[in-house]
Amino acid sequence: MLLMRCILLGSAAGIVAAPTAQAADLPTRKSTPAEYVKICNVGGMAGFVLPGSDTCFKISGSIVAHVVGGNVNKEFLWSFAPGAATVNPAISARKLDALGFGARGTVDFDARQDTAYGVLRSYVEAQFNDGTGFQLGNAGLGTQSFINYAYIQWAGLTIGKANSFFSFYGGGEAWDNLISPDQQGYNQPALIAYTATFGGGYSASIAAQNADSAGFSGEGTRIVAPGNGSLNGQRAPDIVANIRVDQAWGAAQLSGVAHNVNVTDGASNQDVWGWGVNGGVKINIPTWGPGDNVQAQATYTRNAAWFSGLPDAMDGEAQTFQGVNGNGLGPIYADTWSNGNGTWATPTAWSVSATMEHHFSPMFWIGPEFAFGEQHWSGLTATSGVPVNTYSAVGGGVLHWDPVPHLDFALEMLYQYTHQSTPATFNAAVGAPTVFPNNTDGFVGRLFVTRDF
Repeated sequence: MLLMRCILLGSAAGIVAAPTAQAADLPTRKSTPAEYVKICNVGGMAGFVLPGSDTCFKISGSIVAHVVGGNVNKEFLWSFAPGAATVNPAISARKLDALGFGARGTVDFDARQDTAYGVLRSYVEAQFNDGTGFQLGNAGLGTQSFINYAYIQWAGLTIGKANSFFSFYGGGEAWDNLISPDQQGYNQPALIAYTATFGGGYSASIAAQNADSAGFSGEGTRIVAPGNGSLNGQRAPDIVANIRVDQAWGAAQLSGVAHNVNVTDGASNQDVWGWGVNGGVKINIPTWGPGDNVQAQATYTRNAAWFSGLPDAMDGEAQTFQGVNGNGLGPIYADTWSNGNGTWATPTAWSVSATMEHHFSPMFWIGPEFAFGEQHWSGLTATSGVPVNTYSAVGGGVLHWDPVPHLDFALEMLYQYTHQSTPATFNAAVGAPTVFPNNTDGFVGRLFVTRDF
């Protein structure tokens, strides 16, 4: 019996062990290798290859949150008619916000691929804003969503909504715009342009740019005083040309614009060409600190007020002629002025500005800025009610703290002073001041935090 039990147990063990041995003898089956994202670099951009294509793609963006405040005083408003401008009663300062909060989010999509004629690039930036209170002339950001950029570049061509080829740099170091012809962070036009490169950092560009409003992303470059005149349909774009050099020491640019003025006052029309010139230079100063630089630009315009940079400076709104922070009386910036008798007055305007970046360390740096601009009207009638001369100055800066990569805390302080000459005839509505309000000033302080990715 004992022998029989041993035989049975040995047989069972053999049956169990046999499949195991056979499995060990089979060849090992390896799992299919995982398909990872392929990294690429095209035109200096690092990204990933879109599956099934040769396109290098990158997604980036930023989030900005801020709190802002400034002084609020009495506000006066213009009303216009052909040949006459009238000052209206003040809006109570108690009804103006001295404090505001806001947030902005941007999402950027960049797609590039190499071709026989250079890099083919398409770029889109969507912007989302939300805010209330002391912002943009006390109008508030509200809730907005729009396309800030959308363009294609290839073989020297740029087509779509992109930075203007006129201004050397944009609105300055701060959130609020400096006196400068921006169109590089705000009011970017839809355009078609060609850039020729000559080697050694030299290039030249020519562009046809949309002059009309771009909705939430900008009011365009055609400006007329509402009530005094209105815009006829756009018949010609802004024609811009520049020559530029970019080298290790910095950059320089000289540009010009031809700007069509096509307006009516209901009884007569004006169709003339305005113009403007801009020159700028940037000098890198690595001996002061990595990334340090100073830059400056100057602009002169005739019948092309927006390109002077004056209408868009520090919470100014070109279409509503608001003063600094909504204070005082905003200047009349426009491409032309109807005298109401079939003649039109002409504005000339100029501005100069300078900015700087100085890095004390990788975590701390400062961006001071200053600008001055002046406008003069010629051909006004004695009863127009329009100040012949206006000048404005803006100064201040931004202090940055970057404790970790991709995170920036910034404190901005700016001050602006604006003076308008007393009109030959001061037209005041009932309740308006009896003495023309020549001077307006304002300051703004802003704390904003930016996280980019």
